[in-house]
Amino acid sequence: MAGSRADKLSRLVRVQRQIERMTENELSRILREQALAEATQDALVEAIGSLDPVHAAMSHHYAQRFQRLSVRAQHLSGMKAVQEKRVLVEKTKADRLQEQAGEAARNEDRLADDETLLDLLEAFLGAAPDSTRPA
Repeated sequence: MAGSRADKLSRLVRVQRQIERMTENELSRILREQALAEATQDALVEAIGSLDPVHAAMSHHYAQRFQRLSVRAQHLSGMKAVQEKRVLVEKTKADRLQEQAGEAARNEDRLADDETLLDLLEAFLGAAPDSTRPA
């Protein structure tokens, strides 16, 4: 697999940014689930407090469902904290790789410029003595 260090690092940056997007998508999924659980809990609280006889008969089931949703909300809260840390880690990795890729590209450009200057200098020094030499 031929390629310069900067090319390899830029490919790694693209992969790392994709991993970062995947972790952000997972975080957004967790946030959606958390919002849904909270909305369902709110609806259950309203149903439990309702004076409708149907809701009064189902209050025990509503309370059990509310308890399960509370446990789920706590679980999602923990998952959210872990995922937020993971997003930060992946972003930091991608940023560092991007800095390294930029530095490698600058180093390669500098090396190419130096080699070009050396080639010009060698060509000039090689041609100059021949043209100034008396015949």
